[in-house]
Parts: sequence; C-alpha cells; structure tokens
Amino acid sequence: MKIEVIKKEDNLMEFYLEGETHTFANLLVERLHRNKHVIFAAYTIEHPILMAEKPKFKVKTDGKVKPEEALEKAAQEIFDDAKKVLDKWEGTIKK
Repeated sequence: MKIEVIKKEDNLMEFYLEGETHTFANLLVERLHRNKHVIFAAYTIEHPILMAEKPKFKVKTDGKVKPEEALEKAAQEIFDDAKKVLDKWEGTIKK
C-alpha cells in the first residue's frame, strides 16, 4: 500500500491509496463516516482498468481534528476489529 497525497489543507485532504481496491476503500470510508468530526469522506476510481487499484480519496473534517488524524483513527479501528476476528478464529480452532 502506498499513499500519494494530492492536496492537503487544514481540514481537507485528497490522496491516492495505491494497491487497494473497492474492498478496503469502502471499509475505510465507512469507518470515516462514523467519526463525528468527519463531514465528508468518499473515494472514486478514476478509470476501471488503468486505476483499478488506486482509489482517490477526499476527506474533509470540521476542523476539530485533521483529516490525517481521522484517517489514523479509522485505520486503527479497522485493525482492532480484524484482530478481534483473528483472536476469535484462533480460539475456535484451538478447541
């Protein structure tokens, strides 16, 4: 995964997330929408063949948190949930 920042302001950030597809992009946007300080979060895939694994994101906050802070929080929540699932799985198959 590679992040390429296109535009960065106090409460706005646009970036490409190279190496990811709709699967992770949808999950990340969904997590961003849960943050009360995020007023806009979306992504597009500019060309379905040439840019299929390079979604372009736009995240805007209310200014109380920076977009990169909101992204970090969303990524940590995704990681924590994945760890919970893995722990449950390991507990189930070790029985």
